[in-house]
Amino acid sequence: MDELISLIGIMRVGEKRMLKHMLSRTTNAEENLRLRLFELLEGGGNIDEAVKPLMASTSKSSFSHLKGRLKEDILSVLLVKESSKRIAQANRAAQFECVKKIAQAYILIFRGAKKQGATILRSAEQLAIKYELSAELVSIHHITREALFTFTDGKQLNEVNASIRNGVEKWRDILRSEELSFLLTLPQLKSDLLLVEEEGFENDLIDELKQLYEKSEAARIGFWYYMADVENSIEHKRFDHAIEQGLKFLKLVEKSPAIRSRNNMAGVNQSLGFAYLNLRNYAKSRKHLKQSELLFPSAGFNRLQCLQFLFQAEIAVNRLDKARETLTKAISHPRIEARESLKPRWLFLKACLHFLEGDVNAAFKTLNQDGYLVRQQDEWNIQFRLLEMMILIERNDEEWLEFKLDSTRKYLTRYKTLNTPRVRTAIDLISNLLRKNFDFKGITEKNLAQLKLCLEEKEGYEWNPAGVEMVRFDFWLQKKLPTQEAE
Repeated sequence: MDELISLIGIMRVGEKRMLKHMLSRTTNAEENLRLRLFELLEGGGNIDEAVKPLMASTSKSSFSHLKGRLKEDILSVLLVKESSKRIAQANRAAQFECVKKIAQAYILIFRGAKKQGATILRSAEQLAIKYELSAELVSIHHITREALFTFTDGKQLNEVNASIRNGVEKWRDILRSEELSFLLTLPQLKSDLLLVEEEGFENDLIDELKQLYEKSEAARIGFWYYMADVENSIEHKRFDHAIEQGLKFLKLVEKSPAIRSRNNMAGVNQSLGFAYLNLRNYAKSRKHLKQSELLFPSAGFNRLQCLQFLFQAEIAVNRLDKARETLTKAISHPRIEARESLKPRWLFLKACLHFLEGDVNAAFKTLNQDGYLVRQQDEWNIQFRLLEMMILIERNDEEWLEFKLDSTRKYLTRYKTLNTPRVRTAIDLISNLLRKNFDFKGITEKNLAQLKLCLEEKEGYEWNPAGVEMVRFDFWLQKKLPTQEAE
């Protein structure tokens, strides 16, 4: 039953209407039962209770058969309308249309209408060539050779034979490039390779992908090559190379029908935006991230990630008005509560923005709306704690700050990897301020030297522009110090 409910869930209004029309234009008792079952499942609510009367009126085997026939009806309807209306991406729609044309031609040819079948097959061939559908092209030429040899001469048959051989080789290369890209980009596959391969194995796989692309010049192989190279470069912080390859990647997905889609263009723009963000080229980062945001589906999860990077780029250059616009889009996202971590993170970002705008009370109120981040074991937890402590200093709340410092020290003792020199400096400086009753003039020379290391971003004390330290504690503290000490 769950499978049927799932299928009905993906049907569009027009498809449901077509199915009901198809099943209602008959007096066949079984088709009437299928219509009744469909309407019961479509209605939602307590499905088990809804279908109980129908189950009682049929045997167990008959009801099972009824469900199977209804499933076939739904699948048939999904194939009826034009592919452009079934699938949003042009390249995916073209692949679906090509497969459908092959099936139509197959039926016609083997029912004796070979001329009409050959015409449809030629149409499918044009689609397969334009969109680099190697497997479909092999199938088309195989049908041509098997069933339409009387429509061709010797020269054409030789061309078909050569095309099948070349097509099989290209399809093999596409499958290999996809396999290599998955090995490089999917954590569950890459982690297994890390156990058996020597260090640097990624470079060998990327070289193989590059060779496959140069050999075939196929956009589909180029897609897998560039995606793997860009993501691997970002993972290893080779951001200049990621941008160099990313720009080539973007050009390819924009011009090639085989891989051109809004999602693909959005994904490449997001990768470029993230790489530029890490290099602190905020103008170019915002340019690509804005383009990515426009291209991603408005209700998709990817758009939320893109909006976060855009928010970070705007905060980094103190464009607080633009950051607020981005924040508003994210908070109103229809699926922000669909994943447990999303809304708490955006509430934290909202609190950061309030703090930077000078509204400490609003920052405190927003930060305490959700405690999810404090239960995590990552840098979000640390930055949540540091922001809260900065707010408490602004509010002159010594007692609560002392408690927060103590709990944070214990937390960092348990999770040592999060206890970086920069974080330790923040904790030491806040502790110093607490001991001095928030007298910024009383900060020790040692602490001021540590602060200088953070401001100058010496090794280990760097600020990560793509990290979650939205409010730089060193900048905040520098503004609080007397002018001479700040210098």
